[in-house]
Amino acid sequence: MLILPYLQSPDSKFKIVAVCNSSVESAARSVKELKLPSDVRTYGNVQDIADDKDIDLVVCATRGDRHYKSILPSLNAGKNVFEAKELLGVAEENNVKLAAVGLQGRFDATVETLKGVLAEGRLGKVLSTAITSQGLIAGQTELESQTYLVDPLHLLDTVQEALGEFSSFQSLLSNRRPVVKTVKSDGSVAKENAKKTTPDHVMIQGSLKSGAVLSAMIRGGAPFKGSPGLEWSIYGEKGEIRITGPSAFIEIVGTNSIQLHDSASDEVVEIALKNGARCWTSGLLTNRVAVTTRQQRFVP
Repeated sequence: MLILPYLQSPDSKFKIVAVCNSSVESAARSVKELKLPSDVRTYGNVQDIADDKDIDLVVCATRGDRHYKSILPSLNAGKNVFEAKELLGVAEENNVKLAAVGLQGRFDATVETLKGVLAEGRLGKVLSTAITSQGLIAGQTELESQTYLVDPLHLLDTVQEALGEFSSFQSLLSNRRPVVKTVKSDGSVAKENAKKTTPDHVMIQGSLKSGAVLSAMIRGGAPFKGSPGLEWSIYGEKGEIRITGPSAFIEIVGTNSIQLHDSASDEVVEIALKNGARCWTSGLLTNRVAVTTRQQRFVP
């Protein structure tokens, strides 16, 4: 849960008052393992969270395919929610004041840095951008809990925050591995030949409102050995920016480097992240600025 460090930090404007898991016992273990206050209430049913009158905001931290069932009762109860991209219509029907989608990549230090470089005019007018990336999931062997769509939406939202929105686009989605081996979290085989129906290749071509053109290819599986899982270039009148990172999930794993090639001088310089600070969370390198900023902007 990437937002937990902020919720527990001195800067947080929130207080954790309840935890819901698959059972009351599991929720109690989470409270203990996460070192939450002993008075935090524990629930084993999402309806119980919805019925708790003392809860102002419900944060959905389940995996993507369980968001709907996890958060729907709280929306029906008129509660404010975080992580509800599938349910914004339900939020409107129940007059929910705050229903936020957790596209935290737009607050990542990489995006803030890129926006600053572009605003300074160091690249001139942006002419095109190209992205090649692997999403890590949807390969030949998959975790039993992760056999769903290679998600390009977080990455594309990040790109649009830096460069502007689409004016038009075309997309192609393809499931090139309809049968995969699934494994459990301990590495043991769950199923040798599991049927997969969701796409593992996503290709997008389009134009941005600025006039720049975009090409993106995002696929499942691991990158070529020794190569970055993300290569994103922004080509402009005065040069080109190259961003590399471990995978398409910038909002989770961050980026490795941002380089600027100045055409006039033919020099390549490394661009330092504008906001800098990073921390390890849940075994993954994540950007503290992104997590903190999106939460603070959520507070009215």
